[in-house]
Amino acid sequence: MIDALIAAALSMVLLHRADGGVVAVMSSHITSMHAKAPPVVANKLVTPDARCVLWLADGKVLAVLEPCETVRRLLEDAK
Repeated sequence: MIDALIAAALSMVLLHRADGGVVAVMSSHITSMHAKAPPVVANKLVTPDARCVLWLADGKVLAVLEPCETVRRLLEDAK
């Protein structure tokens, strides 16, 4: 049981939200990842500070300050 918890914790990455908070995400919960394009019109769902937008398995959207390349590298290193 402890080994499974340690393995789960090691496969998580810490990402930063625009409000200064930190969120832990497991790579298996990310269903899609997109670099945030410069807005042509204001998008009320994604903060202008976000550099990467993640769609999660539970249907939530997570906008983070890290660029998608950095998120992808962190996820690969966690595996």
